[in-house]
Amino acid sequence: MTKHYASVLLTLALLSGLGVSAAAEEPEVIVTVPFSFVAAGRTLPAGRYIVSRVSDDGLGQLSIRNYEKGVGVLVLANHFYSASTDNSKLRFEQVGEMHYLSSIASANGVYTIDLPRHINLVADSKQHDDMSASGTN
Repeated sequence: MTKHYASVLLTLALLSGLGVSAAAEEPEVIVTVPFSFVAAGRTLPAGRYIVSRVSDDGLGQLSIRNYEKGVGVLVLANHFYSASTDNSKLRFEQVGEMHYLSSIASANGVYTIDLPRHINLVADSKQHDDMSASGTN
């Protein structure tokens, strides 16, 4: 009899754990990206992506997955602000021919993602060059 109760309790515990993980994996954004892009240091191909929170806290990891091509990454949001937005979208910074994921806007708010350090250095040098060139007129 006690084995039966233990089995029932274990089953309930497992089912409640599945419910928590299912809630954390609800899609934040479903979007088609028409170009390859870099997220979390990995180049991902163009295609349809599903973005989901890995945990229930505002900050933390986000899963970006393309199930058709079997690729994905986990990215760490460095900033989250609650803002109602009707359009879920991904925002990118373009350097040369590469696109770098910089933010994710969802119905829950906007997640900001750190760009690689070399991207910031390139942006700083471009701003400096632009200021110098415009200063010579």
